[in-house]
Amino acid sequence: MRFAIIGGIGILINDLALAAFMFLFHFYPVAYVFAFAVSNGANFALNQLITYPEYRPNHASIWLYRLLKAEVTSISALVISFSVALIFHYVFHVNEYLSNPIGLCFSFVYKYLVSDRFVYRPRPTRTAAPKHEPVTDPMLPPTVDEDETTSAAD
Repeated sequence: MRFAIIGGIGILINDLALAAFMFLFHFYPVAYVFAFAVSNGANFALNQLITYPEYRPNHASIWLYRLLKAEVTSISALVISFSVALIFHYVFHVNEYLSNPIGLCFSFVYKYLVSDRFVYRPRPTRTAAPKHEPVTDPMLPPTVDEDETTSAAD
């Protein structure tokens, strides 16, 4: 639920950034990509602080590493949302400020699953594999003479 609320905040941030980049570039596809990067960074910070506080990094290098992972894993989400937004804007002639959140909603579930698994949660620590103990068939005769081992212990 927190991820969804922050996603909603991210849509507002994205639309504000889109307006700013439309003012600067006057070209929707370029403005869309820049706005996506800005809102993705804001969503990352909010999700790290609010949605996943138990996995909050304690070093700046970990924050930057996870932010980089968030941006890289969001490229596929960008492709999904960007494609949908462009289709709504250029094919169905929907205003860019409406087709923008429509595209973002299409990629929401996908982004949640990817981010939850690969960005916010730390990698599980590797544990040593249990030592393999040979399994003996009780129906086979023993490989060690039981009489020798018991007589040596006496």
